[in-house]
Amino acid sequence: MPAKNKRFMLTVPDDIEVDVAQIKRDLFYDKPYSEMYRQLIRIGLDSLKATKEKQSARPG
Repeated sequence: MPAKNKRFMLTVPDDIEVDVAQIKRDLFYDKPYSEMYRQLIRIGLDSLKATKEKQSARPG
């Protein structure tokens, strides 16, 4: 069964676009933009989750 995907539009400021363009050239030159954005979003979500778990594990 194919995965269900949601489509959305993303607007970014110029400074983020410059960074994304560099990442595209360096790491995702052979991949579509959609795959690159999916991976970047996943990395960000995983990072936020890990930070939250670290903060929850602190004695306090």
